Amino acid sequence: MNISKIGIVTLDEMFKGVKSKHVWFFSGALAFICFLAMRYSPSLPFLFSDPSRIPYTYISFMIILLLGPFFILITAFDSISGEVEKGTIRYIISKIDRESFVLAKFLFSFLIFTFFALVVAIMGQMYNYQSFSTFDLERMFLFWIFSSLYIGCFTSLFIFVSTLSKSSKMAFTMSALLLGITIYFSVQGRTEYLKYITPYHYGFAVSEIMKNTYEISEYSTVVQNLLSMLLFIVATLSIDVFTFKRREL
Repeated sequence: MNISKIGIVTLDEMFKGVKSKHVWFFSGALAFICFLAMRYSPSLPFLFSDPSRIPYTYISFMIILLLGPFFILITAFDSISGEVEKGTIRYIISKIDRESFVLAKFLFSFLIFTFFALVVAIMGQMYNYQSFSTFDLERMFLFWIFSSLYIGCFTSLFIFVSTLSKSSKMAFTMSALLLGITIYFSVQGRTEYLKYITPYHYGFAVSEIMKNTYEISEYSTVVQNLLSMLLFIVATLSIDVFTFKRREL
């Protein structure tokens, strides 16, 4: 693994790559949906138990939990398979080792979505300050870090599918199927071990923290799920790298 090459490839993908506009557009679209939800939520007071204290951060966090995986699928499903299909993969891996290439592809998508997650976190606190004259820096940080990790979990999953696929069409189909299975596991696994292998579980486990009230005791939940999501990303990326190294091109 070459860290300098990872950085070079990541920056090149973010600002010069063929897919850069595609990823910037969809990540920005997700942030815009969060903005619209926060902007117009006061118009729907019946949705909240206390209309005088609308949880803006919680609203945007739930949108990322529910819609985020679909936007990530659209942008990440052909990260590797697209290069294979176009025939550019042989040239690329002649310049950079496979491990660095996979990690750069992950960081490319991850960092763009993480940037917009920070934008949404700041917007949420601006609305919070406008309504309640309070700025909760701690909650803003928790929103940003958990949204980013949640995005990272799904990004690494879809890159795994992409490392196995020979074409973008196959990668999209397999990614959609994997997302469907993940949703099924998260629903069926509420009382079983299946829930622990889905990013949905870790995201929804901390969703209550994003509301305007929380207990100090909930910080154990924060730490537990923070470490679990980090472990999920590391484990999945390790599988991504291993799979791509073993693949014949």
